Amino acid sequence: MISSIRLFACSAAMTLCASHAQAMSVTFVNPGKQGERFWDMVTETMQAAADDFDIELEVVYAQRNRVRMAELGVEVTQRETPPDYLVLVNEEQAAERILLSANQRNIRTLMLLNDFLPEQRQRVGQPGDQGSKLLGAITPDNFGAGKRMMNALFKCADAKYAPPHHILAIGGDQLTPASIDRNNGAVAALKSAEANTQLDRFLFANWNQKEAQNLTQRYLSWAERNNIQPAAIWAANDPIAFGAREALKQQGLKPGKDVCLVGLNWSAQGLKLVQSGEMLLTDGGHFLAGAWSMVLLNDYNARLQRDERSPVGPVRFQMQSIDKTNIERYLSKLGDENWGKIDFTQFSRVDQSGYSDYDFSLDHVLNAIDR
Repeated sequence: MISSIRLFACSAAMTLCASHAQAMSVTFVNPGKQGERFWDMVTETMQAAADDFDIELEVVYAQRNRVRMAELGVEVTQRETPPDYLVLVNEEQAAERILLSANQRNIRTLMLLNDFLPEQRQRVGQPGDQGSKLLGAITPDNFGAGKRMMNALFKCADAKYAPPHHILAIGGDQLTPASIDRNNGAVAALKSAEANTQLDRFLFANWNQKEAQNLTQRYLSWAERNNIQPAAIWAANDPIAFGAREALKQQGLKPGKDVCLVGLNWSAQGLKLVQSGEMLLTDGGHFLAGAWSMVLLNDYNARLQRDERSPVGPVRFQMQSIDKTNIERYLSKLGDENWGKIDFTQFSRVDQSGYSDYDFSLDHVLNAIDR
């Protein structure tokens, strides 16, 4: 653990950097905007883990611009002194160009949250392929999260209304791999409960709260004209759920009482709405993938020093719901969002030879907090 970190903004590339004397350097091309809470949480947990492992971390923000993201990533790879490792997100399938440039400069690259789709694999190859510096990917089970969220809505709706239950689903987008998996999980749950549910709409809000509010308002107006009682709204993330909540309130409906509502992100506002009963749950924990990427790169780098060169490969971790059953424990431990209190060295498996036995569960996270 280092005693001090100097943080500074690198204005030319919209960066947040931690600079200290350390041989191992990592650059993360963050696809989000500074101030966008989820992506800031990814950065914050990544920084907290980097501090624990004495990793020199730089974060460049693409400001939710896929073209700019590719440009920034390529710029990093073309530096006179590039980083030892690169962390990329295949947001809107835009990371391919960066990886190919990283291969040319022999920069080892780890994918985060969104891996390459099967059709992209034909061009970028697999981890460990000759000429490729792709190490692997650390990704959450978005399919399981989407399905779990929808099943929770079924249970909630069953307690309020007779079937069939009318459901509105609002996804983030139709391009990002994580979003595709989350949407597919919701659809899989719907298919298994066809007799009891009626999916009225599956719309897309581009991860935007205001757009989600407008979509929900139009849906509710349609439902009212057709004498339909909405039972539940599946929202792909918390901001989308917040937009849906505002539309429900404007329509005179009480979120959580008249209409069941779920979100995802473990955001501070989402947790408050779970406490108040307006949201059934907020699924998530995937922002901690930022920290998990540092754990994996620390262990890979240590093994590399021992001349163990096996790629990381695919590492999947479970997302989890925070609901009435576990919210108080979570808030008592991490309600302040001080990720630095987590001892991320407890998650390292540096003495093992593989990457399949990591425990990134919520229980392990809460147990790894310094008192």
